[in-house]
Parts: sequence; structure tokens; C-alpha cells
Amino acid sequence: MNKEDRHSHLLPVKLWVLHFSPWCRHTAQGMQIKPGKNPRVIFDASTKSHPHEIVLNDMTTTEFEASITFGTAKLKLLQRIYNWRISDPNSKIFLALADITACFRFPRVHADLTGAFGFMAEKMYFLATSMVFGSNASASSWEPFRRAIEALIIEYSTRLDLVSKHKDLLDILKWEDEEDTHTGEYVKAVACPLNPGIRDLNDFLEAFIYVDDILASANNKFNMLRLLAATIEAIFTVCDRSHIEVRQCSLSLEKWDELVVGTVQIVLGLIVNTNKLTVGITPEYRDQVRQLLNESWPTSRRIFKVADIQKLVGKLARLGEGAPWIYKIMSHIYTSLAFALKQNKELLLACSPKFREIVDNIERKQFSGNQSEFARELNFALKTAAKMVNHFKQIYIINETMRAEIDFIRQALLEDSGISFEVPIAFIIPRTPTASLFGDSSLRACGGYSTALRVWWYMPFPDAIVQRTLLHMKNNEDETFVSINCLEYVTIIVNYCAAISVFAEDNITIDPHPVVLCVTDNISAKNWTVHTSKKSLIGRALARFFCGLLIGSNIGINATWISTHANKVADEISRIKSTHNPTSFQYDFSNLQQDHVELKHCRFFQPSQELLSMIWDILLTRRSPDLNKVLQ
Repeated sequence: MNKEDRHSHLLPVKLWVLHFSPWCRHTAQGMQIKPGKNPRVIFDASTKSHPHEIVLNDMTTTEFEASITFGTAKLKLLQRIYNWRISDPNSKIFLALADITACFRFPRVHADLTGAFGFMAEKMYFLATSMVFGSNASASSWEPFRRAIEALIIEYSTRLDLVSKHKDLLDILKWEDEEDTHTGEYVKAVACPLNPGIRDLNDFLEAFIYVDDILASANNKFNMLRLLAATIEAIFTVCDRSHIEVRQCSLSLEKWDELVVGTVQIVLGLIVNTNKLTVGITPEYRDQVRQLLNESWPTSRRIFKVADIQKLVGKLARLGEGAPWIYKIMSHIYTSLAFALKQNKELLLACSPKFREIVDNIERKQFSGNQSEFARELNFALKTAAKMVNHFKQIYIINETMRAEIDFIRQALLEDSGISFEVPIAFIIPRTPTASLFGDSSLRACGGYSTALRVWWYMPFPDAIVQRTLLHMKNNEDETFVSINCLEYVTIIVNYCAAISVFAEDNITIDPHPVVLCVTDNISAKNWTVHTSKKSLIGRALARFFCGLLIGSNIGINATWISTHANKVADEISRIKSTHNPTSFQYDFSNLQQDHVELKHCRFFQPSQELLSMIWDILLTRRSPDLNKVLQ
């Protein structure tokens, strides 16, 4: 059929009909253009200029839609890779990616609703027969298809006949150069209750789907062919067979043709390396962040606006996926952003009559009409107020702490910093800790121990620090005040240093990436370890120092809370009584190991004077040492 024949049956529609008819509506159109991807037509089904406007997303409820669960796909892939390595330590683990073409087009729209989802283009009205990019129901409508394909991949992976059935597509694939063999041993993965390995290497295989991206891994070429053949069959079963002469193939042939199956792939923007068992940030993305910092956040910059810092936060959040220690700095910058947003709101309340009216209506719930109209007006008011706060162009001073955090990241991003911005998979996936370390602090000293690592330690605080605690100050009104939360955080940091020392000196485990669990009875110290301090200046300086310890370390860390009663041993260590005689000032350790038999086989850990000097300086000055000094 030629072009003229195809359009001969189309009847022109008067544009005024589309604008004024209550049944045949139109929606604002747009086009999303991303480098390396085909342009995508989208429409705005949510923006309103008035609370009583009705947009498409108001009419398509998601209350009874399938829950969206594709967000776990990447973590499942990484855990699968780790378990492959546990069960097959001496083989290549191949990675492959596939893409489903226009996945939202497979859930079909009922004939009666095609006009509601339709759109205008080139002076014509197009009826949408399938889901569109912009509807709040599109992702949930695709979810049953996605889950069905995942389940069928497992089912079909045991069918060897599919390899020959889809030979034409499998022969298109390019494979990692066989001559480019991996030198040296593959990085070891160690089994634990959460990661027992894969029971049968030749049994069923799995792939995981993130929206329309299929993420596949297998321990040898034969298994990868089985998995990819099963993937093709599953896609064709759910989305129909390939008929190129009448429609595009449901398997993206363009991306399939570009695929090189190998041990290193860029998965959802991250470099996954199965030889090293790592996840890293691409050099291109590091360059983008470095360029943003150099051009938009030079060291000479003194002020910022909310829009500026929001862009920076978005970039850094992505950077943290290959360098989790970034999230400790992120919490600090989030605090600066939250402060700016709060100030924006207060300024708008003071100087904008329109904003005051909106907020007053929200607080007093002064909206007219029935319950449905009330909810519509309230939601519109909340969104309008939020936009005004976010877009307000008030400027703020970059304070000393925020500058230190940005400079820390800038220094880490330098090309000659030696920081790789990649993280072991072992630190991302759920794992059973290799060892637990218990710690506690009083206002005079702190201490900790680990029976698994066979180590214990005790450390009194210098008088200059004790003088700044509650023993000598009434509260934290004095800026030199050192809180118990900071001292408890120091305990966790020293416990981590003790673990570094033990793993370096003793043959504790064959795991190249052990994970320790720091146990504390202080909730703030636990939260600071996982997320870091948001308000305490000393806590934030300690966190930057802690980041320096974590960068490049082969030991992962997590933290948990325990009651003070259950933390009895660490509590008693931190409260060891001192004995004074004319010749020396000593501490009575004799009764401790007698009362607690678990400490008898533990050796004493003595932190280096350089480490202690850095920690004491942070507590006294609220400033973290230079990153290079910490790394050394």
C-alpha cells in the first residue's frame, strides 16, 4: 500500500472540534531526546493551570493497579553474579542485555477510551490504541507483562531446543574476544546464609527486567546461549512473534545488534565487572560531575540558589552508586538544601501575598465544594506552593561546612586522586557480617571488642576533650561543646580501624571483601554510621574523616543498635577505673578479663598516635583533615 492509499481513508477533523468538544480532548505534546536513544513522543497528562481543570491522570486511578516492583532488578542481578562466583570460582561470568521495543505500547487501550488517550499532531487527531508515555497508568499496566516475561524466562531456560530455534538471532551476537583472556585469579566470593551460591549450575536460569531492560548473567557461554534463547522466546510469547514486514520487532534488534556479550557491561549506566566483582561509575559521568563542579561551583563561589544545589544533588546521588561513601557527604548537602528551602518558604510568607493566601487556605482548609472538589483544590494548592518555594530565586551563603563538603568531593574527583569510584558487589548486596564489633563510650573514655576478630581496646579521652563534655558544661549552647553522640561515633570509627588492623595482620577470613557490623547502644551514632550526621558540626567533620577511611578500603561496614543492658561488656570497658601510684598512671585491666571470659583470647588493639591525633583535632576544632592526609 503506497502512502496515498494509506491516508486515503483518513477524514480531516476540524481543529475547533478538538478544542471545544467535551468528549474529544487533546493533551499537550512533547518529545524526549536523549543522546544515544531514539526520540520519544510524550505528553503532559498532569500539569494544571487551575485547580478545577481535569487532566487525564485525574481520571486514571492506580489504586487497583499492579504494584511496580522492577526497582529491585539491578540488586537481584548483582546478587546473582555474586552467587555465580561462589559456585563457579574459575569460570567467566558473562553479562548480556536486551531491550523490549516500546514496552508501554503492548498494554492496549479499550476502544471506547482511544479518544481520551489520543493526541493532536500535524493538524490531525491520532487515536491511541495502546498506553502512552505520560500516563500514570502506563507503568502499572506494563507490570503484568514484565512479570510474565521474567517467569517464562525461568520456565523456558531448561528447553535446549530454543537455542536452535532462535539460531538466526543468536548468531548475530558478538562475544568478548576469546584471546582477551582474564589474567590472574577471579576475585573470590564467599558463601554466607544470605548467599549460599547456586545449587545446580545447569538447572534453570534467571534474568531480571528493569522496566524494559533485560539484565542477564550466566557462568559460561553455553548457559548464556540458553538464557538468551529463553529470553527471546519469552518476549515473543508475551508480546507476539516478530513480523518485521508489518510491525517492529518486540525485541529491540538495534540494541541486539550492538550487544557484545562479555564479563564487563554498562548496566543501567554503571560499569559492572564480573571478573573483579565490582560496580563502578563510567569515566564520562565522572567528567560530567567534575565539569559541573569546576564551572558552576568554583572555589571562589560564595552564594547559591535552590535550583543550583538541586542540580548538584542529583548528579552526586548518581555518583554514589559507584562510591557509597558519597552518601555520607550527600546528607550534609541535603541539609544545606533543606535549610535553603525552609528559608525560601519563610521569605515567601513574609513578602508574597499570593503565597500567604495559598498557605493560609491549606492550613485552614478553606476550600469550597464537595469532597472531590476540596481534594482537587487542596492538591493544586500544595503543588503550587511547592513550586513557588523551589523556584524562588533567593541567594544563600555557602557556609564553611558546605564548602568543605564540596571541596572534599572535588578533591576525590581529581584525575590523579587515585580514587577509582567503584565498589565491590559484596558491599552492595545483603550479606551476613563477617564479624560484629561492640563498642561504647562514657564521657571520660571509650572502648570496644570483637570475639570474632579476637580483639579489644580501651581509650581514655584527653583532658581537653573531657573539659568540653557534660561533666563540665551544662548544655550544648557553647560551640566548643562535645556531645556524647560524637564520642559514641568515635567509638565506631576506632572499632572500624581495629577491624582494618586485624584483617591486615591476621588470617581471619579468606573473604577479600569482609563486612563488619558495628553494634552500638547510641541511636545517633548508629544513624551517623549509616546515613551520617545532619546537624552536629563535629559529627559532620568526623563523617568526612570516616569517608577518607572508607575510600579504597576492602572492608565494608554496617551498624545496628543494641540496648545498653545487652551492651554490658563494652559498657564496662569504657568505664574502667584508673589507678594512680607515684611512678605511673595506669588502668586496672585485671578484673575485666576475669569477669568476661570472652575477652581472654582477645589481643589488645592500640590505635596509632597519628590516628588519635586526627580524631582529637576534629573534636576540638570541628574540622576534618585534608583528604590526602587521611588516605595516606
